[in-house]
Parts: sequence; structure tokens; C-alpha cells
Amino acid sequence: MRFTKMQGCGNDFLIFDPGEVEGADLPDLALRACDRHFGVGADGILIPAPSGTADLEMVYLNSDGSPSEMCGNGLRCLARYARDHRLVDGEAMTVATGAGIKKILLFEDGSSRVDMGSPGFDTEVKVGGFRFLRVSMGNPHAVAFLGSEAAVEALDLPRVGPPVEGDPTFPHRTNVEFAFSGGGHDVRMRIWERGAGETLASGSGSCAVAVAAVRQGLAQSPVLVYLDGGVVEIEWSGERAPVYMKGPAEYVCEGELSL
Repeated sequence: MRFTKMQGCGNDFLIFDPGEVEGADLPDLALRACDRHFGVGADGILIPAPSGTADLEMVYLNSDGSPSEMCGNGLRCLARYARDHRLVDGEAMTVATGAGIKKILLFEDGSSRVDMGSPGFDTEVKVGGFRFLRVSMGNPHAVAFLGSEAAVEALDLPRVGPPVEGDPTFPHRTNVEFAFSGGGHDVRMRIWERGAGETLASGSGSCAVAVAAVRQGLAQSPVLVYLDGGVVEIEWSGERAPVYMKGPAEYVCEGELSL
């Protein structure tokens, strides 16, 4: 079973052509292949599947085998893979996801700009001693702003993240982001990702944090979101406007998986 491993700001994925995984138990494949000790190791698996409504469909499963409606970093990786493997012609493409059809523009250096659609907002909630703003980027996010960058750095995510992810307040579980913004264009964030645990980055999470910061007057667009694995740029003009995400997508390796 051949695979290609890619990463976007350290958020890493295994990409399989549809023919390689035909008839496979995808949740089991994700669990085994993404294991960092007994498999290749990744935050999830991606499959560029045929689509009747877009150039491609992105099938995405987290490392725990659960599906997710959206994965922003994965979307950029899938787009570069699709162009380089000639699954799609040209520098622009559409990709069907569980959160709708996304438009992607690819650049020569492998980075891309994604129209992530308009965000959705819900009421604030208090969970685990933190106040969260619920944001939807087609998938659920809970965003908490802390008082300093040092507080974000010092946070014990493996301790505080899981109880929030699985709290009954979030019936489908949630991605959990902690961030700090000093009022300019820069935001520092860390994430406990639904179905994957602590990851070095999250594209949709970066969008959720950026729009939450802009909406609350904590940052100005365009927002540079600093993650453990790199930086992405988020543009949002407010209200019902779409969110635009720009960031890298890099190859790691290719190989054959025996499971």
C-alpha cells in the first residue's frame, strides 16, 4: 500500500490514492498507519477521491480513526499533491469536504490560499475553568484567549484539553484552542485537536482563532497565527465574509506500508 507523507506547519498526513485503499477499513487503517511507534506516524490520513460536484473530494480521518468535516492544513497538502500528481490541471481547484466545497489557489512554492467559507459563532461557555467562544469553520472549535503568551506556552494541554474536547457542552466533541493576542496582527495559539490530541498546527483552528480575535477586537486582519510548527496567514473582513487561509504544504517522504 503506497503512501505519501506531507505536512503543513508540522500538521502531518498520510495521503493514499483511492486505488490503494479500495475495500480497506479506513478507520482501522488510520489507527494503525498513524501510530507513531508501530506505523508511519501522522495526525490523520487523506484520500483524494473522485467527486461529482468538485474537482476532487477530500476524505479525511483523524489518527484515532474518526472522520472530520474539515482539515485546513490537510486541504492544502491534498491540493498540492493533486496538482503535482496531475489529478487536477492548473493552479486553481475545487475540493468537496464535509464542510462544503472549498476553492484553492496554488502558488509555485507549494503554498496555497484557501477560501474556507464564512465562520459561524455561538454563545460563550465556561468549561474547565476557561471561557470559550464557540466557532464553526464547518467543524467545531472552542477558543479561549489567555492573558499572556507565557500562559499559552505554559499550558499543560494533555491535561486540560481532553476534558474540554469531550465535555457534554459539545455534543460532537470539539477542537480546543488557547491563544493570546496583543492587539496587532499577531496571534499565538496552541491546539488540542479533536480525534488527534495535541498537534503542531491546525488550519481550521487557526481560522477559528483569527476570526474570534478579530471579532472581539483583539487582533486586526490579516492575522498571522503562530503555531508550534509554523505560521499561517488568515484574512477576514468580518460579518458574513469568507475566511481566507494561506500557508505551506511540504512533502516529507514516500513509501510502502505493510500492515
